[in-house]
Amino acid sequence: MGFFDRFRSKPKESRVQAYLDNNQNGLEKEARTPVYDMAPAMGSTGPMRIYPVYDLHHLEDLATNYSHLQTVVNRIASQTVAKGYRLEQTVENPSEDQRVMLERILVDPSLGDSDITGEEFCKALIRQLEVFDDAWVSVVYDYVKDESGQILGKQVSQVWVEDSKQMRFNTDRFGKFQTEDTFCPSCRRTAHGTACSECGTKLEPIAYTFEDPEGDIPFARDEIIHFNKYSSTARLYGESPIIGLSKKIETALAIEAYQNKLFRLERPPKGFLDIPNLDETALNRLGEYIAEETRRNPNFVPIISSRGEGTGSGQAKFVPVMPNMDELMALPYMERINNDINASYGVMPIVTGSTAGVGGLNAEGEQISLFDRTVLETQQCLEMGFLKPLMKLMGIKTWKVKFADINVKNEATHLANMLQKANIITVLNKLGIKATLDKD
Repeated sequence: MGFFDRFRSKPKESRVQAYLDNNQNGLEKEARTPVYDMAPAMGSTGPMRIYPVYDLHHLEDLATNYSHLQTVVNRIASQTVAKGYRLEQTVENPSEDQRVMLERILVDPSLGDSDITGEEFCKALIRQLEVFDDAWVSVVYDYVKDESGQILGKQVSQVWVEDSKQMRFNTDRFGKFQTEDTFCPSCRRTAHGTACSECGTKLEPIAYTFEDPEGDIPFARDEIIHFNKYSSTARLYGESPIIGLSKKIETALAIEAYQNKLFRLERPPKGFLDIPNLDETALNRLGEYIAEETRRNPNFVPIISSRGEGTGSGQAKFVPVMPNMDELMALPYMERINNDINASYGVMPIVTGSTAGVGGLNAEGEQISLFDRTVLETQQCLEMGFLKPLMKLMGIKTWKVKFADINVKNEATHLANMLQKANIITVLNKLGIKATLDKD
């Protein structure tokens, strides 16, 4: 080996590799997609209260004031729980105590502290999902403590539906929960250290906050069940269909307000009746009469004279001065808005009471089948997003909850299909092909 070969055989150390070797403990791999790009970069390392990008109060106003959207949300909520639920065992010998505990929380979620039932509870959750695409359920525990105040165990006592407009995440912009701010789960007050100075309970990090005018209410990780329905990205808050429909709903509300003013308030006449050669001096005496009649009757048609000189025509004609709703194209646009709402929520026109033609889906059965898929998706969302985490917190492993299918089997159609299948099986057996019909 030559003298210079010694230097050539030694590879030059990379600056990047040197940095990695010297900072192994200081590096943290972060593979999650940022929640909000407009959030400051410094928020990715420290705690911060993340707020929704959209005005949730405005979304609720649109959902409450526009009747068609309210009908769509109510139909989805009512049909999702229309047939109730059933408990299915997951093991051969399930625990009877777990079944009783699960039924109690499903029948009376608040344990008598309110009038809400299990069905109403699920409807409230569905409405939160459909309007805000966020559902928040707070879990109340019964704690078992030792003499020093430490929590030995806890059991789920109540569940409550929280207002999505007031719930906030205490995370960084990547959705990572913070560990600096803590509170006492017994006293429900923020504190610092490891244990509460008053009751001695171990402090928990604040994961969620309910913003109340009288004071913020903190929650721990296992005290809130949060889930979405429509959001398909790794974001904290959901993205409601109303966000894309907001301008159209605002337009529909403006059209309804315009129509309301036409029939409630004094307005100009729709037009005038032109009768040739009528004495114009008589119109002055009709002025007060016309004003009085239009105030009482919005469809009153005044009579005036144009003295059609040289026309030779004695025919009266109507001269319109106010366009109707058809001329303004308001009604077709309202129908388009309603169809867009139906498409966004997966609701067919027949579900909302519309029996007019809807393109290629005129068959009632096809519309109902498509709506059944929407209801099935909502049921699965509640089962996976709410019921499964709730049973995990309750320690229930031998039972699961399934919503009953809303499909109603048509007996006549079912028998006709069975008869047709039996005929096919008979023909196949005569040909030497063995065929049977199972229970399904």
